[in-house]
Amino acid sequence: MKRKRLLHLVEKFGPSIIKLLMGTLRIKVYNKENLSFARESYGKVIYTFWHNRMLIPAYTHRNQLVHVLISQHQDGEYIARVITGLGFGTIRGSSRRGRVKALKEAVAISKEYDIAITPDGPTGPKEIVKDGALLIAYKTGKPIIPGIFIMKSKWQLNSWDNFMIPKPFSPVKMIYGKPILVKSKSEIPSKKVELQKALKNM
Repeated sequence: MKRKRLLHLVEKFGPSIIKLLMGTLRIKVYNKENLSFARESYGKVIYTFWHNRMLIPAYTHRNQLVHVLISQHQDGEYIARVITGLGFGTIRGSSRRGRVKALKEAVAISKEYDIAITPDGPTGPKEIVKDGALLIAYKTGKPIIPGIFIMKSKWQLNSWDNFMIPKPFSPVKMIYGKPILVKSKSEIPSKKVELQKALKNM
């Protein structure tokens, strides 16, 4: 009963709190031409960004029906409730649980909607790319768009990923990396390294 009540509170107030806080930020977008090129060439895209920075894209890409890959774990339900209220769709599954189902769902959804993945989630290691995003890119034929969000002033939680909360009115850089395509399964290891470098070095 306690969890049910907490889920209701998160669902009711979470989206409004995020919009209130993120709406104060001074967000500047860089390299948007990378996203434009990917859209012109492939239609839909796969956004990737580190788990600890998810608050910014949750705000900047709200109400676009981007479908976010979220774990079936209990904590994932809280995230799902909040982002649904922000105008996102959800795909439930992770490398540990529901992987096959999530992959099939992503392939179908990618024909109509963008997909978003935190390649180090849901449990880490922090800022280390796993295979999931690359496998979905291979199966869907859609390009990965690396995204990084640089916060000048922030709080960091004592969580596995040192989750970041930008301080009100602080400047934020939002950078779109060059599209990454995975044309064969054999390319996954090399493209994984490429994505890792892109998310680390932008």
